[in-house]
Amino acid sequence: MQGYLKFKETDEELYEVDVPKKPSGNWLQQLAYFLTCTYLNLIVKIKKWFHIITVKEIYLGLIFILPISNIENSEQKQLKKCIPKVKRLMQKYHVQQIVLAEELRQNEVFLQEFQNNRKVEKEVHILDGTEIMPYLIKDIVAYISQKQGKAPELEDVYLLIKNEDYRYRDNIVFLAQHFKTVNIVTTSLKTYQKFAKQLEEKQDIIVTVTNNKKKSLKRAKWIINFDLQTEEMKKYTINRTAIIIYLNKQGIYEQNNFEGLHICQAGIDVSQEIKEFFEKEHLLNQCSLTILYESTIKKGQNFRKVIEGLQKDEVKVKQLYGRRGILTDKEYEKNEGY
Repeated sequence: MQGYLKFKETDEELYEVDVPKKPSGNWLQQLAYFLTCTYLNLIVKIKKWFHIITVKEIYLGLIFILPISNIENSEQKQLKKCIPKVKRLMQKYHVQQIVLAEELRQNEVFLQEFQNNRKVEKEVHILDGTEIMPYLIKDIVAYISQKQGKAPELEDVYLLIKNEDYRYRDNIVFLAQHFKTVNIVTTSLKTYQKFAKQLEEKQDIIVTVTNNKKKSLKRAKWIINFDLQTEEMKKYTINRTAIIIYLNKQGIYEQNNFEGLHICQAGIDVSQEIKEFFEKEHLLNQCSLTILYESTIKKGQNFRKVIEGLQKDEVKVKQLYGRRGILTDKEYEKNEGY
């Protein structure tokens, strides 16, 4: 089960029934309307007093609505009282992953308390926008290439891979169809050499496979780190002006002389239909659109199916995030002279 945790935007969100329209004319109908409103307002006050979470079911899962509007001032104390109740509800409904309102996701005090699991509690995965990154590689390269006035289809990309994963293979095939060359740099040489041979024989797709730590990435402009950790990346000689796209948030390349670009996350835009769905549920104003869309991708879904879904939903990269926030046009221009 998937969950969404947000603040209330209006008191009406805490009602658990639809609010009737105010009648005109019949005094009995007006009295019924008055009594209903009085009852609903009382329910809201009770929820605020006793920190009761409103649970709403939607197509994608469950929305947990906090009876407060933000973290500021006195409401921070109320939030702390709400956290245990949210966690119990997530356990009750078997919530395995959750989308948090950005104000919650960026608040270290909340995260520490929220992730402070007792032994009886299962850890809940907090979506953060990184799981959509494997499906956006082509679009990210195209986005930056456009900024730099270059043709993405003429670029050579280098994939840093350690593990053997069938999902990587689908991605490799997809990338090989959109770029000039795809080069796999891996410690699993035999596995990927065999895979490369199969691609050439069955699909006439050519990819190179190597693991020369001194030479493989020395002149590479586009590097996609699939799953290497920081210490593992340090073993390679990497072009100091490269553009590194990270699919693994634990594997950031750290060298003082590196002058290239770190691409850690992407901000996306989607079709109006998708935005209207999230807006209707009062999620769009509080949650990252990238993370909201990421929550629609089913785990274990075929790579091609996800790509087709992105195309259908008009997913486009609108901004990129480095290690210190949104990358500016000046930063792309600075990297242009490679």
